[in-house]
Amino acid sequence: MTVLTIAIADIDDVPSFVEASQSFGKQAVMDTGCLHTQISQTIMGGDMIGMTAVSFEWSDMDAAIAGSAAVTSNSQLVQMMGDCGFKLQRRSLLEIVEERGDRAGDFISCVYLGAGPVPDGIDIGWGHLNGAANGLMTARLYAGGAAAWAGAVFTWTDSVTKLASASAKAWADPQMQEKQANGASRPIGRIINRVLA
Repeated sequence: MTVLTIAIADIDDVPSFVEASQSFGKQAVMDTGCLHTQISQTIMGGDMIGMTAVSFEWSDMDAAIAGSAAVTSNSQLVQMMGDCGFKLQRRSLLEIVEERGDRAGDFISCVYLGAGPVPDGIDIGWGHLNGAANGLMTARLYAGGAAAWAGAVFTWTDSVTKLASASAKAWADPQMQEKQANGASRPIGRIINRVLA
C-alpha cells in the first residue's frame, strides 16, 4: 500500500497559502512524485485548533522521504512558505492500510487509535458510514515521534452531523467491538478538519 506524510503547521496567512498552492504549489509537489495532496485546517480538536494539515501520498516510504526533501529544497515552495508564515510543527509518516470511497467532502474526521486498525474493521465501518461519508481510510502510524496513538481512521464527509450519527453506530457494532477487543484497538481522540484545497 501507499504511505502518507502529514505535515502539521501554524500558518499566519492561510488564504494566501491555499491560493499559492492552487496556482503553482500543488503542481510543484506532484512533480516530485507525490500521488495526492490535500490541505485542511482543524476546526474542532482541542489544542490542535487552527492548525493546518498538509497531506502527501507517496508510493512507498523511500519515495516519501525523497519527496519531502525535494519539497523543502524547492526554492519557489520555500519562498511561498516563508511569505505565508508557514511554521512546521511536526511531520508524521503513516502506512495506508485500506480505503473505501474517495477523498472528497467539506470535512475530514480523524479518529486516533490506541493500536493499529483492526483487520476487516473497515468493511464493518463502511457498512454504517457509506450513507454519511464519501470516503474512509485506515492508516498505521510508522514514524510520529512520541505519540499516544498508533493508528488513525480518516473519514471524508459533507455533513458532520450525519457522520456523527453513523459513526456512533459503527463503533457500537458488536462485530466492531469484538474486533477492537481482540486487537487491543480503541479510539482515543478525534479532530475535525475543514478541507481547504
